[in-house]
Amino acid sequence: MASKSTQSGKSSTPPARWLGRELSDRRTRILHAAQEVFAQQGFRSAEVRAVAERAGVGKATIYKFFPSKEALLLVIVEESLDYMRDLALAAMVESGDPLQRLENAARAMARFLESNREFSRVLIQEAGEFMGDIQRKHLALVEQNMPFAEAFFGTLRDQGYFRALSIRESVHLMFNVMIGSTYTWALTGQGDLEEQAVRYLRVLMEGLRAEPAQLVRGTRKGN
Repeated sequence: MASKSTQSGKSSTPPARWLGRELSDRRTRILHAAQEVFAQQGFRSAEVRAVAERAGVGKATIYKFFPSKEALLLVIVEESLDYMRDLALAAMVESGDPLQRLENAARAMARFLESNREFSRVLIQEAGEFMGDIQRKHLALVEQNMPFAEAFFGTLRDQGYFRALSIRESVHLMFNVMIGSTYTWALTGQGDLEEQAVRYLRVLMEGLRAEPAQLVRGTRKGN
């Protein structure tokens, strides 16, 4: 049986895993199939039947796991964000220089987004309609991990980094840079997201070394 092909003509034979989980698990296979279908057809145009066919299950099976197509999309977003969080934390809890660990975390998230372009596309395509739900999930994830961020960035502040803003503001700014980089990369399909993310992170770290009072004085001089 011939393999299915994507719009670019490349084989779409699914990987053996999705978010580190075996596709032999029906729920995981449904989520992976839905992500592909939503990315290719758009959420509103996509039908649950197409997801079922891609996953190799009956349509009724999907509704046993997910009450609606909207719930299916939001689970994809939530579990993908959780997986990215886990990748970042794994890099940040390693031994070694904190700055290098932070850079490794940025690389890990960028590599995930590059290798999982369907998720990036779904997130961008559906961000408008589902922005409220996606934003709440993102902010909840940040808040859940803020105690770790406070300790980690506190170490960097002791070394002279991230002093221009509060730790909370610094964390949100870093996420904004990553999201903006991903948005541009996914839309244009150009550049190396991993290298862009690291380059922007280094610029951000240098810019946030200044104390708040220094930034104020610099702004006044420029006026």
